[in-house]
Amino acid sequence: MSDMEALLRDEARWRQLLVRESRDPIVILDEDAKVFEANRRFAEMLGYSEEEVSALHAWDWDAVYDKEQIQRLAKSVDAGGHHFETQHRRKDGALIDVELSNNGAMYRGHKLILCICRDITGKKRAEKQREELIARLRESLAEIKTLRGIVPVCCICKKVRDDEGYWEQVDIYLSKHSSAEISHGVCPECVKEHYPELAE
Repeated sequence: MSDMEALLRDEARWRQLLVRESRDPIVILDEDAKVFEANRRFAEMLGYSEEEVSALHAWDWDAVYDKEQIQRLAKSVDAGGHHFETQHRRKDGALIDVELSNNGAMYRGHKLILCICRDITGKKRAEKQREELIARLRESLAEIKTLRGIVPVCCICKKVRDDEGYWEQVDIYLSKHSSAEISHGVCPECVKEHYPELAE
């Protein structure tokens, strides 16, 4: 084996390690945003076979940017690259949130764009649920009045002493110091004691 053949073999193996066997979904586009190469993980993420993906352009799966916008992005990408979030449309029509990092480089006289894609659908869903939970908690806290400390209650008449030293009925005290709505009823023991005719 010549030195040139060994070099080419090593380069092919290096490329396979970097792209084909990457755990991240990777697609390489040409300057027209057509797939030049894509790894298995990228095809799986979109629900296509590797052969199907190879015939696509970026606008076939991007659900946020149209064809003209993608073409402009492809022409503007340089070694500095871009990092942004978008949505990809899977073969079955489902949308997934994606974090996209790309860099442009010249290869054999042609510009290629390396795109590393990460499915962040789960992360975005968790963030949304967290924000909704925080909003609900804030609403609840704004509505809640809390009773704190020791509440002095008369052991005979069950009136409650407020901070000014006045005694008032429990239901009045609760309505002032909490968000509870008070309804009145008569317990079975009181019915027997005060309304024996009803108890029968």
